[in-house]
Amino acid sequence: MKYIFLWLCLVVGQWSFSHNDPIVDMGLKLLEQNKLEEAITFYNAHIEVSEAHSLRMHLFIGLAEVYKLKLNYQKAQEYYTLAQAEMKKSENKNLEFYYHVKIAEFYRKRTLFSEAANHLKKAEALKASNTIDKRYLAKFYGRKAALFTEYYFQPDSTFFYAEKSLQLSKELNDANGIFYATLEMSSVYEELREYDKAIIFLEDLITYANENNLVQNKVDAYINYTRILIKAKQYKKGLDQSLTALAYAKKNELLYGEIIITDNIRNTYEKLGDTDKALQYLKTRLKLTERYYELEHNKFLFELEEKYKSTERENQLLSNTLELSSKNKELETNKTRLVISSSLLFSTAIMAFLTAFYFKKAKRDNIKLQFLSQQNEFLLSEANHRINNNLQLVIILISDQLKQATEHNSLLLKNVLSKVETISTLHQHLHQNEDKEKIEIANYLRDVRLSFSEIFDENNIELQFKVEPLILPTNDAMYYGLLLTELFINSIKHAFEGHEENRIVFHLEQKLNILYFTYTDNGENVLGKTLKLKLIDKLCRQLKLEYKVETREGFKFSFVKEINNVS
Repeated sequence: MKYIFLWLCLVVGQWSFSHNDPIVDMGLKLLEQNKLEEAITFYNAHIEVSEAHSLRMHLFIGLAEVYKLKLNYQKAQEYYTLAQAEMKKSENKNLEFYYHVKIAEFYRKRTLFSEAANHLKKAEALKASNTIDKRYLAKFYGRKAALFTEYYFQPDSTFFYAEKSLQLSKELNDANGIFYATLEMSSVYEELREYDKAIIFLEDLITYANENNLVQNKVDAYINYTRILIKAKQYKKGLDQSLTALAYAKKNELLYGEIIITDNIRNTYEKLGDTDKALQYLKTRLKLTERYYELEHNKFLFELEEKYKSTERENQLLSNTLELSSKNKELETNKTRLVISSSLLFSTAIMAFLTAFYFKKAKRDNIKLQFLSQQNEFLLSEANHRINNNLQLVIILISDQLKQATEHNSLLLKNVLSKVETISTLHQHLHQNEDKEKIEIANYLRDVRLSFSEIFDENNIELQFKVEPLILPTNDAMYYGLLLTELFINSIKHAFEGHEENRIVFHLEQKLNILYFTYTDNGENVLGKTLKLKLIDKLCRQLKLEYKVETREGFKFSFVKEINNVS
């Protein structure tokens, strides 16, 4: 009898979950089609009538996804927290696994990679001891692939996990999973600079997104597609596709996509040497980002005002309740207790009045502080944004001067340009970070490297680049970026003249609490020479470190530095 009961529970449980699937699938379909307001209404309606913890968790995650797409990360975080509460009530290991995968993607989207990696490790631990549903596994492998692309920089691992995700997504006929697994595979070819293959993947993805009505996905594909066309120096095609993509993003009110694609257009015009158009689209991007910050700011003020009005209504209700209570007590009192009751009532009223007064004052002070805090955040975002745009403007103006410069002046301007780009890159990473005191060094130096990729291609230079993911103080990171920039420039200018096989190797790694910085090139022009590296020496002095330079077999620069404040 016991086994029959257990069997019935299992059947009912499976039926219940399959019965919930159409609701979950419908919500996902609305998200894929970018029908965000409809999705909010849909999810809220089903949350009101649903009692099953598994379904409620999926619905809360759906709402979190909506607000993530709307770039309202605070609201998204609130719904992920509600989803977590339902997951804990369910005591279901599959749901726990799925929650960690989704929250990992939320952190990855915000470039909080270490937090994302921690949640995927928790999912990995659950996978080791439980049988996980294929739907959740497909998403898990997809997010692992994304993290290996953006955080660990291991193309082989990206491809491995993307293929696993793609295989499962095809079995499940999951269009969204198929799309993003393929998108990660295209990023591997981009990383390997096999741009033709990446372009073919992305063109197929844009068609696939069209056929399956995947609106947000199509914009994601366009962002990568137009960026790679620029890298492949297909500027005319890149410009045409960027303008098409921009129109599509505008039509579907995807503001974040508009900003990125507008910047791709600016970059294309800059490459084509059309400074006027580049400046025009730089101004457009400025307006778009101002619009984004204004929306966030106004939304905060509206919510704050509503909260204040709600508090006022609650205070008024409390006051009315106290007054009614007082009248009822007066009617119930007798003559012998009248004096005592009146005294107590008067004291209570005084206490209630004082409590309400101080409560109201504290609330107003908190609202004012919240407003000032948000205003400071808003102003800081504005300042960061304007600094970034001014740096981009300086880069464009220097690039314009390069076209008219003599060969000697051209080298000087390129030197200056590289350093401005390095500082601009650092600023962009700081703007994305919540903690402005520290920065993820691998991402930053990777972007510094990317700014030289075109020059390396032109000079037939092979780069072997390995940087461990480390969190370092911002000031140190800035000097490491400038050091790497200066070393790249010196190699390009002095190392490879008349040399056929040009190679640069750069490693930054940590062992225990020691950081090892090693840079070499195989140029022969400095063999056996004593070099005076003035700028590099100044940068090393700022870092308070001793460095070594060797020229016996090409050029080698290295130092070790103790790092006690890595987190």
